[in-house]
Amino acid sequence: MSDPDPVFVSTFKADSEAFTARRPKVTVDAEDARILRSVLMKPESEHYVERLHDRGERLTRALAKE
Repeated sequence: MSDPDPVFVSTFKADSEAFTARRPKVTVDAEDARILRSVLMKPESEHYVERLHDRGERLTRALAKE
């Protein structure tokens, strides 16, 4: 949160049965799923989605290198 360009996300954990009930085409490969979502939920935040997505990908790549 002290980063000059912070990204705030929320997580939700769902067991595989509950997850596939809503997404039947998903192949189960774990007991549960962790869903990441942005806290940008308001329609006026739509213009920020691409930037947020790019930033999330960069952060994920950096964590994978650690």
